[in-house]
Amino acid sequence: MRVSIVNFVSTAVDMMRFSDKSLFRNAGHDEFDYVVVKWLASPEVEDYLAGIQGYANTAFPGTQVHVIEHQTDPTIGYVPNLRAMMNDGINYGFSLNEYCGMTNTDVYHGPRWLAGLVDYAAPERVVNSLHITAVPRELMDWPLLGIVNENLGVPEPTTFNLERFTELYDQYYRNVAVTAISQDKPEYRHCATMPWLFHRNWWEKCGPWETTLNADPTRAPDRRFFDRVKDAGAEFVLSFASIIYHHEAVERKRVRPKGAEHLPEE
Repeated sequence: MRVSIVNFVSTAVDMMRFSDKSLFRNAGHDEFDYVVVKWLASPEVEDYLAGIQGYANTAFPGTQVHVIEHQTDPTIGYVPNLRAMMNDGINYGFSLNEYCGMTNTDVYHGPRWLAGLVDYAAPERVVNSLHITAVPRELMDWPLLGIVNENLGVPEPTTFNLERFTELYDQYYRNVAVTAISQDKPEYRHCATMPWLFHRNWWEKCGPWETTLNADPTRAPDRRFFDRVKDAGAEFVLSFASIIYHHEAVERKRVRPKGAEHLPEE
């Protein structure tokens, strides 16, 4: 089964190069299109993206890389433009394949991370990876089955704790998936993480993401989208065969790309 995987970048060339190395080498599944959405990309990012197809082919000759560009919407803020980037990428991903997933540049991908999603994919499901994150547990609503809270450092060559990631991977990896069986909306979040993979029908029914908070900072657009997907009847599945580390919002919290300095945050 061929799937689309979407990512996003503006300036984080070193982090993306490190992340992409794990994305390609550890995918365990060679039938995918890699969609990269760039926005106000730095010259260093442009140079990297110019050679990314050749790099991808060293891992999987069948992989196709697609680089598309988000055009700045001056009527919305900086973070809303980032959400619009995500809509751009997901739309493009679903134009290529029936299944689409999303990752970030600040993600380290464990062995067979993509195979561990594809193996449990089905039209009625949203399949998610076990998610190790630097976000402290006290900043979350409650402890979640699909989240392991531990700071392994920014996923770059000199800062990422690969040894500790490997220990956690060996501790949690199982070739099984579990389902959120409660019909209560909050319960599905035990199996709603990132990266995810789902069928095009959920995007057509419930997408796209809103780009703004709509005066409700407690319900971010991605959470509202997955609430709608849950209400529409999707089954949320957590795959213990797909394990990643996500440092969370590294590029967004660094220096803004040139040309976005004037935009309000939200």
